[in-house]
Amino acid sequence: MSFDDEGGDRGGRGGGGGRGGGGGFRGDRPMYDAVCSDCGQECQVPFKPTDGRPVYCRDCYQKHKKF
Repeated sequence: MSFDDEGGDRGGRGGGGGRGGGGGFRGDRPMYDAVCSDCGQECQVPFKPTDGRPVYCRDCYQKHKKF
């Protein structure tokens, strides 16, 4: 018998593994218009921007991302 038969032991995630198999949020969540706090470029983000918290476009986010 293999792990694929009868469910097997997959860490209790139902065979999907990892993060649900989809990856990314495109199409799953509403997108909100925002202005990048660094470069001023208009962008869209998958969360509602909050006053007092910076929002970054894709390019600037890569510069600020902590590794």
